[in-house]
Amino acid sequence: MVGVVRRDEVVKRMSELLRSGAVMLDIACPLCGTPLFRLRSGEVVCPVHGSVKVVKSDSEAVEVRSQVVLDRLESLATDRISRIMEAMSKEDLEDEEIKLLGYLEKWLEVLERARRLKQVAKEEKK
Repeated sequence: MVGVVRRDEVVKRMSELLRSGAVMLDIACPLCGTPLFRLRSGEVVCPVHGSVKVVKSDSEAVEVRSQVVLDRLESLATDRISRIMEAMSKEDLEDEEIKLLGYLEKWLEVLERARRLKQVAKEEKK
């Protein structure tokens, strides 16, 4: 959803949100200044950026940023692991496979650590 969005497209998305029962809030997106909407589910969304987190304190902001970083790291690690595995599936890589296995091991460690940190954060919330 992120990218250059024309004004008329934003207005169209806003009207679709209102028609679906969303409520326009008196808070603007900190990234683009567009009004935020609360869906019937309670989720807060920006018509330009999608789902957003509304925080009430600096500590909540740090917590949300940490979660976003871990989510991005998990996604990056998964993508890299997938690419390495694709490269390893090629038949003529014998010498390259050792290097690729090293990369694979490092990215698997990154993925495992990100998931472990997310689990710890989840348990601390309980």
